[in-house]
Amino acid sequence: MKLISTSSDIWMDTQLLFIDIMASLELLLKQMRGCRITERERKKLKQTLADIASLIPVTILMLLPVSVVGHAAILAAIKKYMPSMIPSPYSSERLDVVKQLKRSKKMEVQTLSNQEDASSAISKVND
Repeated sequence: MKLISTSSDIWMDTQLLFIDIMASLELLLKQMRGCRITERERKKLKQTLADIASLIPVTILMLLPVSVVGHAAILAAIKKYMPSMIPSPYSSERLDVVKQLKRSKKMEVQTLSNQEDASSAISKVND
């Protein structure tokens, strides 16, 4: 179960990185067209470029032929001694935000479904 959960988390983090890359490409295109980008957009662009740059060495370390325990030790050491080396989409804070958004969206869909069921039940009673 833990392997499935971890794999799911890594997949969501990778999707976040892809979204960041796509947003950064749009910002680059905007800037290339001659439009000014805001300071916030500039920071986002720099953060995404830093994430891509830090992803390369982490990926290489994870591809080393070591045991699962070895990979866990490498990741623990990176998180403890060089936390800035972990790309921001792979941070636990960002993952927690995505999980909360998914839960609230699921609850919203369930609420709408319950409302539709109740309204259809009322209309059947009235018929």
